[in-house]
Amino acid sequence: MITTYIPKHTLISYNRNKHGDPTGVLVAMPWDDNGGFTIGYSQCRKTDKFNKDMGLRIAIGRAELFNPLSNNIPHNIRKMLPTFIKRCERYYKVKVLPYSN
Repeated sequence: MITTYIPKHTLISYNRNKHGDPTGVLVAMPWDDNGGFTIGYSQCRKTDKFNKDMGLRIAIGRAELFNPLSNNIPHNIRKMLPTFIKRCERYYKVKVLPYSN
């Protein structure tokens, strides 16, 4: 059971391994009244077991800091970004600058 506080209008997308087990999470939260949003992520190591509660806490914390996505984001999360950003644009009804890999 997830006990982390999830702000209203938050989008969540899990990264899963070949067995369907979650290994990471992407979250998007509204940032301003103009429809802007911020994105946070969390990814566990291959040797660890992913904990959804802890992963959400880390991803929401990173999103609240409003750090722009940097180049040291894990590859598995980076592959999810273009699709996730399109989903966020539809949900928050705002267009963002193209994301470059």
